[in-house]
Amino acid sequence: MTTENTGSDPVAVLYHRAIGDLWLVQDRHKQDRLTDPCFPAERGPKAKECWANFDSLIETYRWLLGHFDESAKLDREIRQQQQVGELIFRTRATQRRQPFIEDAKTYLDKSRKLYRYLLEGLAPVKGKRTIKAYLDKVDDCRALWMKYGFDIEEVEAIPGLIEDLRTEFALICVDRKPTCTATQQDQPKENGNPKMPGRSGAKVKRWTPLENAVYELKRKGKEPLEIKQALISEYPDLTRIRVKSIGDALEKRLKRKKERENNGPK
Repeated sequence: MTTENTGSDPVAVLYHRAIGDLWLVQDRHKQDRLTDPCFPAERGPKAKECWANFDSLIETYRWLLGHFDESAKLDREIRQQQQVGELIFRTRATQRRQPFIEDAKTYLDKSRKLYRYLLEGLAPVKGKRTIKAYLDKVDDCRALWMKYGFDIEEVEAIPGLIEDLRTEFALICVDRKPTCTATQQDQPKENGNPKMPGRSGAKVKRWTPLENAVYELKRKGKEPLEIKQALISEYPDLTRIRVKSIGDALEKRLKRKKERENNGPK
């Protein structure tokens, strides 16, 4: 995956990918753990169900490691472009600190290390897949997360770092001269969006392609997790939390539009 000779803005790709990875770290923080079996006492724990959960989690770890490895490769390729390195370096003088994109890279490197050690430490499974063997894996998983995972302070710092990255990217955009022409895919679509009229003479605010996609799926009754799964191939940085945030914002816009129409001239 590279941005050279594609017409895409490499700096935008770098920052958008970093922001998406940070959302992913936050989204997966509490979900990627093996848990104790929780079955009614009269049934007793079933080893088959426990190990199905284990196999599913291992596949998730494998996908996440592949995703973060791809992010690291993309990061290296983009930073090797001279103009990108120069633009990032100049933010150090503007902000009087190391660029926030370096802080994001720290999360990326730690994520790759975490999922690599989880895959190595939890698989393969030797011997019979008993409940006792599963509980041993639960203990191993907890130990690996405690040693290599993110602490609560790091997770709570993610939203602030994302805002810092957005500000830093905006500074870079102001600082530089245009070096490429955005492709049609990079630009908001002008057609197919519900129109949101405001004051007389004000510009109509168009919905982005992502907002359109979320709106259409939400209108069909899809839940945030289902919407995320349907759009993840086109928007790799999409998370369930972000889908819900977009959906809530769109509902508010539509509600304001309806109120304006109802309160208009009689």
